[in-house]
Amino acid sequence: MVNERGEMRMLRPLPDGGHHVTLTGRHGTAEAQITSRTLDEPALRHLLDTLHPVSDAELECLMEEKAIVRGIGQSVLTVPPSMT
Repeated sequence: MVNERGEMRMLRPLPDGGHHVTLTGRHGTAEAQITSRTLDEPALRHLLDTLHPVSDAELECLMEEKAIVRGIGQSVLTVPPSMT
């Protein structure tokens, strides 16, 4: 389902009665996807709303700090427990 802001939301039920929530949004030409089994949709939406493009220097710094880890075809941003 795509909402009025152009974000896509996907909910998948879990056996324990919870949900696996995935939100996908665009910022210019970049696409961001966040997913969680523990955070609810409003928390994920807040996190998605805080994302913004970074400069090459900022990206390099984040990678040096191991805040962003690159895998094959993807990047993973680790969120410190203090932000969850």
